[in-house]
Amino acid sequence: MLRAPNMSCLLVATRVLMPLALAALAACSGETLDPRPDVILISIDTLRPDHLGAYGYAKPTSPTLDAIAAQGVVFEDVTSPSPWTLPAHASLLTGLYPSRHRANSHYRSLGKSAPTLASILSEHGYDAAAVVNSHYLSRRYGLDRGFRRFRHVQEWVFEVMPTTEVTDQAVEWLSAPRRRPLFLFLHYYDVHSDYRSLPDFESAFLDDYDGHADGTTRQLAEVRKGNVSFDEDDVAHLLDLYDAGILQIDHELGRLLTLLRARGLLDRSLLVITSDHGEEFLEHGGVLHGRTQFQEVLRVPLLMRGPGLPAGTRVSTPVSLVDIAPTILAMLEIPVPASLDGVDLAPLWRGETRDFAERHLFGDADHHNEVDDITRSVRQGRYALHYNRLTEQHQLYDLEQDPWERVDIAAEQQEIADRLRERLLRFMADAEQAALAEDRPLDPLTPEELQHLRELGYLQ
Repeated sequence: MLRAPNMSCLLVATRVLMPLALAALAACSGETLDPRPDVILISIDTLRPDHLGAYGYAKPTSPTLDAIAAQGVVFEDVTSPSPWTLPAHASLLTGLYPSRHRANSHYRSLGKSAPTLASILSEHGYDAAAVVNSHYLSRRYGLDRGFRRFRHVQEWVFEVMPTTEVTDQAVEWLSAPRRRPLFLFLHYYDVHSDYRSLPDFESAFLDDYDGHADGTTRQLAEVRKGNVSFDEDDVAHLLDLYDAGILQIDHELGRLLTLLRARGLLDRSLLVITSDHGEEFLEHGGVLHGRTQFQEVLRVPLLMRGPGLPAGTRVSTPVSLVDIAPTILAMLEIPVPASLDGVDLAPLWRGETRDFAERHLFGDADHHNEVDDITRSVRQGRYALHYNRLTEQHQLYDLEQDPWERVDIAAEQQEIADRLRERLLRFMADAEQAALAEDRPLDPLTPEELQHLRELGYLQ
């Protein structure tokens, strides 16, 4: 004889089985059961903000990035702590200045004592994954710490095709079933020299040109040595080639955003897009990057879009690349380590600027000079001071009146120059004393690695 089911038993069974059913459904559909947002941090190597529409550039280099900017927060004045790839990215991923994390030369890696954004997020339940496109972001230098999945896509000279492998890997990870939120770090190399792109992107900018500038790192290195010279037409052609690279990576990012929208992930993800440094086009007589602390190499873009971020907001207060890690942690309500040099930027998009008015932003860790790591800079508000630790000479610039740092005003503003110089020297001494990362000598580079880095312009 069949009995009617006991309603209380049915309720208990429903309470037990329903979560399991939902979990299975979510796993099959690729949905995460954790309500926290995914975090997608994108670094576009060598990208200058003044070549993006969101920052006032007239040429159509960046429709995808401009759309993201319109939907979130644009930081208009962002300083990198270093003019080249390794130390800048180590700062991005640690919230520490190069003088403290110590990954600031070809022969030194990130020490084990410095916390990373990936390691902190992993400790708080995030699945951390990264795909990078530079030797200096490879496992050799310790920037893989905290990532459960880490892939290095080799960069090459004479590269024309977009870095589709980076996007393909990101799409695979984003599409896979998972039960934890994802921290995804993507690094693209397309804008970096050699300045070469597919014909469709180059044709959008290139005019008739019969000069000798070809956009290769090899030729640009010869310009540095004084063996090749460029005139205005040559520089204009280089800029066109550079812009084509921006449009190509912008198109590739459009492919990534299409996937995010299709899967309903875009509005549930915290999207952060930035760069490690800019690029010189003879503004101060140089090309490439790494040697100086001028605005053309230290100024980088920063766009943020996602839950809790006000759309169409622009922040003009000067900030630093070291602020990105603590800002992400604070947005996720994860405690920010007191040891970090960076700060949470959320008050700025709420209009609270008081605590940022007197802040100092530092730059160091150059390379390709007579010896590495000799130039320093400190920024406070409108003033930027440059300092050479070997010659002890300094220059002062007023970025409001002279945004491209043409006129040294140290003599006429001696009190400001002395004050900033003293603050910079104190920072240098404190950073050396409190360095969190050990100086860990690396194994010598192989002859093949040395040749590859010379071709890429990283070694002379």
